[in-house]
Amino acid sequence: KSEAAMEIFREAGVPRKQKVTTFNVTDDAIIKPGTPLYAAHFRPGQFVDVTARTIGKGFQGVMKRWGFKGQPASHGQTKTHRRPGAISTNKAAKVYRGKKMPGKMGNVYRTSFGLKVWRINTKHDIIYVNGSVPGHTNCLVKVRDSKLPSRKGCNSNPPFPTFFADGGEELPEELFDEEVFQLGEPSLT
Repeated sequence: KSEAAMEIFREAGVPRKQKVTTFNVTDDAIIKPGTPLYAAHFRPGQFVDVTARTIGKGFQGVMKRWGFKGQPASHGQTKTHRRPGAISTNKAAKVYRGKKMPGKMGNVYRTSFGLKVWRINTKHDIIYVNGSVPGHTNCLVKVRDSKLPSRKGCNSNPPFPTFFADGGEELPEELFDEEVFQLGEPSLT
C-alpha cells in the first residue's frame, strides 16, 4: 500500500486491509472504524442491492457484445457473416460517438437491484438472495439496503446501526423468511 493509504489506517487505528470501500449512511448510523460487520445486519424478507464487477469476456465482436443479427449465410456474402455492416452514411461522413462496435466486454461494475433475502446463515455469514448477482465465483460483492421503494410486506428494519455479536442478542444458526418452507412443518393438505 502507498503511504497515503497507510495513513488512513493509522488514523482509524485499524490494521491495513486489502480491500476498502465506502457505504453511505446517515449521521446517526455511523459506526466506529474497525467494527466487524456480520451477515446478521440484514434480515430475511428485506430487499438488497448487490454491486460487483461483471465477468470479463475480453475483446468481443458486435454479435456477442451487442446482440447484432449478423449477415445472411448465403446470397453472395463473403466474409461478412458476423460483421457489423454499415456504420455510417456519406451524408453523416463520420462515426457518431457511442456507436456500437467491437471492443472489450464485461469487467465493469453492475448493480442488481431489489433482490429479496430468503435466508441467512449466522454461523458462516452467508446471505441467500433471490436471483443472481454480478461477478465471477469468489469475487468481492458489495451488499447494501435496497434504494428501491419498499414493497408490501418488506421487513426493511435491519439492526440499527448494525448487528453486534457481543451485544447479547443470541441468534439461531439459520434465519429464514416466513414464506420459506421449513422441513419440520406439516406439508400442504
